[in-house]
This record gives sequence, C-alpha cells and structure tokens, in this order.
Amino acid sequence: MAVYAIGDIQGCGEELEGLLRRIDFDAERDRLWVAGDLVNRGPRSLEVLRRLRNLGDAARVVLGNHDLHLVALAHGKAELRRKDTVAELLEAPDGRELVEWLRRQPLLYSAADPGWTMVHAALHPHWDLTEARRRADAVAEVLRGPRGPELAGSMSSGKIPTREPGTGEEWEWLRFSAAVLTRTRFCTADGEFAWGGTAPEDPRFQAWYAHPERRSRGTPIVYGHWAAEGLTQTPDTLGLDSGCVWGGALTAARLDRSPVSLWQWECPGYWTPEGA
Repeated sequence: MAVYAIGDIQGCGEELEGLLRRIDFDAERDRLWVAGDLVNRGPRSLEVLRRLRNLGDAARVVLGNHDLHLVALAHGKAELRRKDTVAELLEAPDGRELVEWLRRQPLLYSAADPGWTMVHAALHPHWDLTEARRRADAVAEVLRGPRGPELAGSMSSGKIPTREPGTGEEWEWLRFSAAVLTRTRFCTADGEFAWGGTAPEDPRFQAWYAHPERRSRGTPIVYGHWAAEGLTQTPDTLGLDSGCVWGGALTAARLDRSPVSLWQWECPGYWTPEGA
C-alpha cells in the first residue's frame, strides 16, 4: 500500500485528476492524504469534494482555512467574497451534504504507518503531538456540533488572539487553537503569532518549523497553506502547497518511503497575487 499526501487543491479539479493519474493512484490499494484547503479560488470545488468524498476510507482529509470559510458560508455565518469561487458548490443539489461531510473532517491526522502527522498549517512551538491532537480534537468536536458554523465564521470575522488566551476563555481558546492549525506561518519561540501572510519586521518571528526548541521537533509533519514559500523540506517537515491555483503546481509526496518521492502536475493558474 502506498500513502500519498497532496497539498492545497483549492478547487483545481483537473489538476487533481492529472496528478492522481501520474502517481497511478488506486483507491483499492493506496491511501491519499490531503492537507486541507480542498476548495475555493479554483474553478471546480464541487468536483473536488465529490471526488474525495467518494474515495471513502481511501482518503484522509484535514480542514484548512478555506474549508472553514465554506462551512461558514453554507450556514449563513459569512459573506461571499469577491475572490470566492464556491457558488456552484453552495447551489448544487448535494452541496449541503458535501459541506456536512467536510465539517466532520479532523484538523489533524496521524498514523503510525507511515509515521507522519498531517495538519493544514502548523503546530504551536510549545505543543508536542499529544497536545496538538488534544487541541485539534476539541476544535473538531465543536465544528461538528450546533455551534460549528459559528466557530467557522468567527475565524475570519473577528480578531484572533495572537497569544494563548487566559484560563476560562474557552471560546477564544478554541479559536486560537484552530488558527494555529489552519493559519500559521510565522510565530515567535515563546508562542506569539502573526496571522498575516508576510513576516513581521520583528526578528523574533520565524517560520513556525524553524524554532530550534519546537516541542514537535523530530515528529514528521506534512502541511500546506504556504504557497509563497512553495515546496519546502526540512529534516522533519514537508510543505506541499506549491501554489497550484496561482499558476504553480499541485504536488504529491509518497510518505511510506524514505526519502519521500515527489510528483507534480503543472497548473495554468486561476488567480494571480495581484488579482486576488
């Protein structure tokens, strides 16, 4: 059995099918991990969700920030933005069913075989895998329940704490935990986060995986979310967002072999940074 991980698809359905052909993916034999942001910006979010849901247990998906935005949109907890491309999905006869399938997915997935952990964006430098799983499970439990759409909507409609909230602030604790898992790029070693896409001028902020005292160091982590950085490998992390929707490529990595093997499918691009 081969285990493949794919970075941010973001509605690039043709590119997904091309890459699956390139790796000769067989759902009867192989497993596919998808590192979040299945939808939005690309033209075929509806096709992507149908395809991945129909793979059943052959696919393992974690939620990304665009996926949370879709959940909020479907439940009236967010407004369509100019750059959103999910209207067809929201209006489809099976659209609500697909969204409900999506919001039942976890924010972290790990397996002893092949020994990797998958998140959309990052882990907090103070979290080991046990703590990260506890946080991800707590957020996922709320997302699946009656307050799930509210939590999803709050991720883009309110100011997210840049540090761990105080004791008793359960809602902010959930929002902060979700933001770390789905939005992080830069943080400080002592756990201060910057939620923007560019590095703060403060030299204390580094890429989340670069802090030498990160407690998850040594745990192989595959992630997406960082198209500007592209395909990125360190001894214990693998960043697979190679900017398909921006005119880069969709990347797959085979995780059950060392070193990992990589494949890419080029994309013509549906957005440019200037047009976003």
